[in-house]
Amino acid sequence: MEWAQERNPADDVTPGDLLSAAGWHLDQAGDTEAALALHRRALDAEGTTTPDARCTLHAALLQAGRPDEARQVADDLRHSRPRLVDIAAMAENFDLAGDLEQALRWVAMAVNRLELDVEEDDDSAVIISLNVRRLVRHELGFPPDELDETGP
Repeated sequence: MEWAQERNPADDVTPGDLLSAAGWHLDQAGDTEAALALHRRALDAEGTTTPDARCTLHAALLQAGRPDEARQVADDLRHSRPRLVDIAAMAENFDLAGDLEQALRWVAMAVNRLELDVEEDDDSAVIISLNVRRLVRHELGFPPDELDETGP
């Protein structure tokens, strides 16, 4: 995977994105340890990733049954003022893992970010955040609220 570290100025994809994507593919193929290694390399690679490499590492750790490590990654990301797209990815990770309380916490962070940060322009992250929020609230038995009814 050394080729992923070599940045080509003509590439739109960062080395971090390449390593993160390769890690995802290895994870899907069932090679958990190799996938985790690539996700960790993506953390230190040049360029930002979308979503943040910590999101894909977090998902892989949850899938590998390593909740303590996943919690540390989530805490690190949460303390770093993540982008809305990263918050939405974390909410999805927790929802897919069946941790509805944490999913609800992350969608609450997304809603707060939407209310506080008028400069956020990632429409897909807004849609994902509101959809995950609606789904998690429904799964937890909460009645629809104004935001659920006016969401995308």
